[in-house]
Amino acid sequence: MRLTRRSMLGATALSAVTVTALAACSQDTGEGGGSGGNGGSDGGGGGDDQIASDQNDINAKERDELGEGGVLRLANNAFPANWNTFHSDGNERNTTDMMGAIYPSLYQYSAAGEVTPNPHYAKRIELTSEDPQVMEIELTEGMTWSDGTPIDYKSIENVFNIMNGSQEEYAIASSSGYDKVEKIEQGDNDLTAVITFKEKYADWIGLAAVMPDSLAESAEAFNNSWQAEPLVTAGPYKIGKIDAANKTVLLEQDENWWGDKGLLSQVLFTTIEDPAATATSFQNGQLDVIQTTVPATYSVVEPLIDNGAVLRRAAGPNWTHITLNATEGRPLADQAVRQAIFRAIDREEVFLSVNSTMPYPENTEPLNNHLLMTNQEGYQDNAGDLGKHDPEAAKKLLEDAGYTMEGDVYSKDGKPIEITYVYNDGSKTNEAVVPVVQEALAAVGITMKVQKVPPTDLFSKYVIPGEFDLTLFGWVGNPFLSSGDSIWKTDGEQNFGKVPAPEADPLLDQAAVETDPAKRLELMNEADAHLWEAAGVIPLWQSYDFYVQHPDLANYGAWGFESPDWTKIGYVAGSDKLNG
Repeated sequence: MRLTRRSMLGATALSAVTVTALAACSQDTGEGGGSGGNGGSDGGGGGDDQIASDQNDINAKERDELGEGGVLRLANNAFPANWNTFHSDGNERNTTDMMGAIYPSLYQYSAAGEVTPNPHYAKRIELTSEDPQVMEIELTEGMTWSDGTPIDYKSIENVFNIMNGSQEEYAIASSSGYDKVEKIEQGDNDLTAVITFKEKYADWIGLAAVMPDSLAESAEAFNNSWQAEPLVTAGPYKIGKIDAANKTVLLEQDENWWGDKGLLSQVLFTTIEDPAATATSFQNGQLDVIQTTVPATYSVVEPLIDNGAVLRRAAGPNWTHITLNATEGRPLADQAVRQAIFRAIDREEVFLSVNSTMPYPENTEPLNNHLLMTNQEGYQDNAGDLGKHDPEAAKKLLEDAGYTMEGDVYSKDGKPIEITYVYNDGSKTNEAVVPVVQEALAAVGITMKVQKVPPTDLFSKYVIPGEFDLTLFGWVGNPFLSSGDSIWKTDGEQNFGKVPAPEADPLLDQAAVETDPAKRLELMNEADAHLWEAAGVIPLWQSYDFYVQHPDLANYGAWGFESPDWTKIGYVAGSDKLNG
């Protein structure tokens, strides 16, 4: 879906980008079992060149090359807090990955980042006027939600009326783009919506979506009715069983689906919060895929690569970062302290603490841009001095702001700088990073405490309410450059650290409506320079996805910008997995 998705850097979730346009989700290209990706990998240890932004590896096959049947067993690292992906608690990668098989997406992406209508759901999505900008969405005929109600104009209208941010009682994930719409009207039939914009919006197609009436009927329904389960679906698969106690979700083929039927008999998602347990489950043949982003899991499954499993890799719009909380009254409300933390942390050391034995390209450099990835058109290094490790410069920033060293800790008005790093229990990424950051901050007179919390609670009870000072997770990107504006704008719904960036705000607004690609990238880089000065998010590295999976699994893996098509995911004809 269009909304920026976060990931939690734990058992199966990686870290990923927030706003991107020309990068790719990551995994590794490998041969074996009919693997047909573009690119290659030797299976570990690094040494490859950087992967191109339009390169992916999913063992791409046509439907007639695949068999029917089999079970696909997947893992995630947090059970959904809310199945409503339009909601701030539901806009999380574990949830959106599952919903992709059972909920409509009106558009699809190619590996090169091209966005087109998804023919399963949308007949057309097009601009019919440039001035004023007018978009028309025409839905495919005969679609219904699983409760029998039609998917029609009203389903589109629900999205635009709720997501524009005008109703504060709805806890929406992001209003970006929707807040630029002047009106939505029914077109020539009950399947067509005509959307007129107040001003041009470059990523207009990314606003196209549908929402059932029952979810939109009230704030109570929107916020709470899907906490336990999605009450309606519409996809090639449907909910078979949700076992909240054991944290499993079983999907089955939906007999009422109007498109190409799903090839798999079942898809089983199991929440495994401990990364080591996830790796062991794959090693023992209990999972068919593991997304492995840290040595603790990769070292376990690496011996299986080319020995019953294949590694798939790509470099995409996904990145890892540390978010700082600038909420008034907290210690990091002071910009000087935030900037000192930027100078204190050695980002290369942080990267190596997690990835020294992972198959990244040699000489992988820190990410020096919040809005564009290293292999993306327009990327430039805007970090300046704030991206450079310099403990003495960090101390000077604090002293110039009126802090004095008392013992081993800087204080101001008798109050020492003490901050809390909050992360999801079981995250091997965080477990590697915490001591590095803690030691770096201690070296510049800042005390850092550590608080581990249940993975399911991280966002809903800590990050979103602002109960943290530092936290590390990832952003998962998509082809829409403005889709992450709500992360960066001062009043953005996903600006969890409440970091003010008044100089960046108007530049992001201009970039969102700029249709000239070169000018748009120029505006984004200018905005990014201000984001570095605001010192609210420390970009660490562009995160590759490394997937180790069964070699017979097709159309699944390192998609890059390509969106998964659950009508094509399955096992190659003749595979033993078809009997499982």
